[in-house]
Amino acid sequence: MRLLKPLVPALIAIILIVLDARFSYLDNLKRNSTALLSPVYFLVGLPSEMMNWVSDKGSNIEQLISENEQLTNELFELKAKLQIFNNLVLENQKISRLIDASYSLPENAVKLARIKSISQSRLKKQLVINKGSNDNILASQIVVGANGVVGQIIQSTPFYATVQLATDPTQHIPVKNVRNGGRGITKGMASSKGDMKIEFMPFDADVKLGDTFVTSSIGGSYPAGYPVGEVIEVSAPQDEAFLLIKLKPFENMNELEFVLVVSEPL
Repeated sequence: MRLLKPLVPALIAIILIVLDARFSYLDNLKRNSTALLSPVYFLVGLPSEMMNWVSDKGSNIEQLISENEQLTNELFELKAKLQIFNNLVLENQKISRLIDASYSLPENAVKLARIKSISQSRLKKQLVINKGSNDNILASQIVVGANGVVGQIIQSTPFYATVQLATDPTQHIPVKNVRNGGRGITKGMASSKGDMKIEFMPFDADVKLGDTFVTSSIGGSYPAGYPVGEVIEVSAPQDEAFLLIKLKPFENMNELEFVLVVSEPL
């Protein structure tokens, strides 16, 4: 009997296997055990599932971050290109206005130049352009903008030239009144406003607010016919031999970006 005791469990197992195979007695037990053990299987497999989920999500997040960085870079590039395009359009408009000036310019006798720097102190009003003697830009040539006179070249180097503005206190321009031909000489005023005054106009001169003055050829420093400015003040100071006439230049020197250098007179 003692020898048979160890064999009892094995015999019972064999009998159960044979009966289950023939009559499916253990189906309910298997189903119930599977139902009972499924939470255990779930808990056992949960860490692995979590690791897979985190790995997948991590990959997706990295991909999203990479795509976002790429889109951000592309957006910056597009904005930069748009800014360049807008600047080119603006420059083209400025150059077109300059070329289509409201006054006559000699054909094939003007050169386009860009302003590199400008000085607008009370006593010194000059600018530097990016053309010089290598481009046949020479001292004494006049410089104009879309609306009128800017100044005159006073120094030229191979690559740059210095322009003394019409509003400089040392710059004198022979002018005449378009309305009646009255003549005088403009001089820049030592102020930050950028206005000019007309000297040597007698008390009885016919000058009114709004009169336009253009260059005259007297003295030979400027060719005739270039717009200079508009009268904004007329007075007759006591103990003075001439009228005090203030002129507002047609060109706003602070807004200039391009100018034309005239190499031949009208």
